[in-house]
Amino acid sequence: MENQEAESRYIIGTVDSALSILNLFFEYEELSAAEVGKLLGVSRSTAFRFMVTLENRGFVTKTASGKYRLGLNMFSLGMLAYNRMELVHIAHPILQEVADDAGETCHIAILDGGVRVIFIDKALGSSWLKMDTALGYSQYAHCTATGKAILAYQSDQVLNQYIRNTTFVQSTPYSIKDARELLQILDRVRFDGYACDNEETELGLTCYAKPLLDASGRTYAAISISGPTTRMEKNKTAHLKRLEHAVARISRTLS
Repeated sequence: MENQEAESRYIIGTVDSALSILNLFFEYEELSAAEVGKLLGVSRSTAFRFMVTLENRGFVTKTASGKYRLGLNMFSLGMLAYNRMELVHIAHPILQEVADDAGETCHIAILDGGVRVIFIDKALGSSWLKMDTALGYSQYAHCTATGKAILAYQSDQVLNQYIRNTTFVQSTPYSIKDARELLQILDRVRFDGYACDNEETELGLTCYAKPLLDASGRTYAAISISGPTTRMEKNKTAHLKRLEHAVARISRTLS
C-alpha cells in the first residue's frame, strides 16, 4: 500500500487522463468530445482540449461528423510494438501451421492489466465459416478460453485481484455466473491442462486453449483454436493434440 501511494505521487494527472481517453477506443470506434467528457467525468471543454491535443499529435483524427477516432500514429505505434514482440515473431509460423491443419482460426492472447486478455496474433484456417477476431481486441479473461487458460496458472493474489475488478455478465445461458463458478472451472483447467469456451460468449462458437508456461509454472500467454461448435466438438481430440504440439514447439524455441 505504501509503495502504491509513493508511486501515485509521480503520476502526472494530465498524461494519465490523456491515456484514459485513448483506452476508451478499445470499446468505442468513434467518440465526440462531449461523450469523452461524460465517460471520464470531466467537462466538455476539458475533454475538447484533450482531443485537440491528441489530434495535433496524430493520436486521434476528426471525422466529417465531428467525432474522433484513433489516428495513424496509434496504428504505427501498435504495429511497432507488434513487430517487436518476440512471442509473435516466433509463434506466428507455428500458429499458421496449426490453423492450416485444423482449418479453424487460431489466436495468441496475453493478460492485459490483470483483468482483460488481448489478442496479439491470429492465423485463419481454410474453413468457409471462421472466427475472425481483430488484433488488439480485448475481453474479460473469464469470458474466453485463452483467458481461463492464463488465469488458471496465476497466483492467488492475481486471481483475487481479478475477481475484485471483474463484472460477471451473462452474455449467453452458458456464461460464467460468479467468482465461485470461475474458481471451480479454473481447478478443472489445471486438472485437464486446457480451457474451453463452450458458447459462453457467443452461441454457436466454441474455443479450446492451452497455456504457455514460463520456468516458474506461471502462464504468460495462451494459444487457441476457435470455430463453430459442431465442428469443434467433432474434432476436439485432434485440436487438443495440435495445441499441445504447438505449445511444446513454441516453448522449446523461446527457452
